[in-house]
Amino acid sequence: MKYLITLIIALYCFDVQGQDISNQIDDYAKSYNRTGDFSGCIQISKKGLTIYENCFGNANYSFNIPNQPETKFKIGSISKQLTAAAILILEQDGKINTTDTLSKFYPWSKKTKNITIEHLLTHTSGVTDIFNIPNFFTLSSQKKSISDLSKMILDIDLEFEPGTQYQYSNGGYALLAQLIEKLSGVSYQEFLNTHIFKPLNMTATGHGKGNEVIFNLAIGYDPSGYKGLKITDYVDPELLKGSGSIFSTVGDMQIWINSLKNKTLLNIESYEKLLNNYGHNYGYGISLYKSFDQSVFGHDGRINGFIADYLHYKETDLSIIILGNIQTGVSDFFRRDIAAITLNKDYKSRAKSILPANQNTIEKEKIIGTYSFGPNFNVYIENIEGKIQARANEGGYSELVLLKDGRFFSRTLYSYIEFKTDDKGAISKMVWTNNDGNSFDGLKK
Repeated sequence: MKYLITLIIALYCFDVQGQDISNQIDDYAKSYNRTGDFSGCIQISKKGLTIYENCFGNANYSFNIPNQPETKFKIGSISKQLTAAAILILEQDGKINTTDTLSKFYPWSKKTKNITIEHLLTHTSGVTDIFNIPNFFTLSSQKKSISDLSKMILDIDLEFEPGTQYQYSNGGYALLAQLIEKLSGVSYQEFLNTHIFKPLNMTATGHGKGNEVIFNLAIGYDPSGYKGLKITDYVDPELLKGSGSIFSTVGDMQIWINSLKNKTLLNIESYEKLLNNYGHNYGYGISLYKSFDQSVFGHDGRINGFIADYLHYKETDLSIIILGNIQTGVSDFFRRDIAAITLNKDYKSRAKSILPANQNTIEKEKIIGTYSFGPNFNVYIENIEGKIQARANEGGYSELVLLKDGRFFSRTLYSYIEFKTDDKGAISKMVWTNNDGNSFDGLKK
């Protein structure tokens, strides 16, 4: 009887603790949902059991269709580890080796002589990013294939000598996707379906063609103004093959995590390659580092209209998955804060609280210009259709919204921006403050 009472008390305390964690996560996620900055699903599993699952916002705001656990989201750069797994499967089949140089497959390009498959997988190849291709966002209307994209990538000079630096490159993973098709004789999506998704029973995961109807796929949104939304611009999934074209659900992402921790899909040698830290806290398409004094693996993803993130804490066997369909900067800190709640650590919501000012009072001509944050890194401030937009180098635009305290706010990056004047009242620099509190100065050219 004494044992039974003790057991009942223990189960009651566990249930109360679980409810408290759920309430904290709900409150945290709702603080960003209220400001229009998060819409999506969160799932947390521990030791094989789902301890939290909830969804917020809508999969389709035009028809008020709510997000649900079955909702599919584009997972952006989490796709890279699936591409890496596909390459390792080809290696297991004797069709490729991670030590092979690209010259074996692209003999027409002189740039490929010293680039290995492993360089591509670990972002140490020097291959340019796809977003550095001139007029990249116009390619979707031109029906370009992954082969066309690969040639464009290799036509651009290398950023550095292969193996000498680390620089994140979606271009390297586009080349890997093209190699998967070339060596397997089937499409990228068919190869992943046959060799990864079907064996793992990931029935809600795949790569969709541009005109394909995908049941339960959320609409992707970008921020507009202080709290509004707009349907994101279209980017052909063909151009994102290898680097960010996959869609999935929170449930299927947990299946993928389980396959990594239990090593159930690839052979041991392949997992040793995939999960090895080659420097810069990176393996083959996967991040590996320490968080709250625990070893973790995972990745984040951002693609037009979507955010995605997951982390698996090895020592506590804890998985945190976040998938969303509004592309804002909340993804930069969501995973850490939700882990903190689950692990009983300090956290806080960074949801914006300062109200917007009258946007018509912005002195646009004074702040428009180019701001230098260091060698080869510029931020361009432009007036596009009456809205102030910021763009770093060749990246996408982020709208800046004037707040009542005089600062500007970027929902896309979840950062605060101030413009400083010199003694003559002219704008002389921009101060960019990230959501982690770190500030950077950019001098106006």
